[in-house]
Amino acid sequence: MLTRRAFLQYGSLALAAMTSLGAFAARPRLGPLGKPVGLQLWTIRDDVAKDLPAALKAVSAIGYGEVEFAGVPKRPAAEVRAMLQDNGLTAPSMHCGMADAQKDLQQRIDYARAIGARYIVIPFPSTADSRFEDGGALAAGMTLDDWKWNAEQLNRIGELTREAGITCGYHNHNMEFRSYDGVVAYDELLRLTDAKLVTMQLDIGWVVAAGADPLRLLARHADRISSLHVKDVRKDARTTVDRVDTQTTEVGNGRVDWPKLFAAMDPERIRHYFVEQENFERPPLESAKLSFDYLNRLKA
Repeated sequence: MLTRRAFLQYGSLALAAMTSLGAFAARPRLGPLGKPVGLQLWTIRDDVAKDLPAALKAVSAIGYGEVEFAGVPKRPAAEVRAMLQDNGLTAPSMHCGMADAQKDLQQRIDYARAIGARYIVIPFPSTADSRFEDGGALAAGMTLDDWKWNAEQLNRIGELTREAGITCGYHNHNMEFRSYDGVVAYDELLRLTDAKLVTMQLDIGWVVAAGADPLRLLARHADRISSLHVKDVRKDARTTVDRVDTQTTEVGNGRVDWPKLFAAMDPERIRHYFVEQENFERPPLESAKLSFDYLNRLKA
């Protein structure tokens, strides 16, 4: 049950989570494409860190049917799986940083299998050396050879996850749409990764922030993209590919034409999608509810 402090902070949303969970849980959790609406838990990272059971209960109360973990939860896998089941949730996907995958991939594969995840998604590139100290510097300094190294690593990771019955995925930011003498990094990743080993999780918000066209990508690479981050960017967001600058808002409140995008998608190919937001003008759970409500209305 949510604490009184959470109730005071989240107002009507917390009240819904406490008093109407049964009604929400009985509601079909289907959005566009006839699929459950998912939430990337980075959206509510502070709530997850403070009280994972309460956070999952609140997510379920909103109406979400799936979650994606932003790394390994700090709880035993059996406990997390039980929490998911108790709240009518599944976690088909889990993020794992490229650097982490170099160190303890097998542990992450074991954890993913234990909670029922079918995808391990690399959410950010890395380099073979340590010349970049933070993501911002990396975004501006990546070379085409660095991207080729990342493609090699994704194929290697994909081989290992496939042996465990899990698919390796890659999630883009904006930097993947930098052009190197006419060669776009994202195109190079697609060219160099084995489609049998690596699938793509297209982050719509980052695509738009980079000035690229998500409709074109969805059409051109329909056979490679199997999941999405449903992320909206502010209408005044700056277009950039050389710095990681989050400029997000609730789904439906920003620049993305979601009805047009979903109408162009093949529900047989897009198997999961997860709402994600990084910037907030209100409590994150309240923003998550606004995004869910928009997608719930959009499904018709």
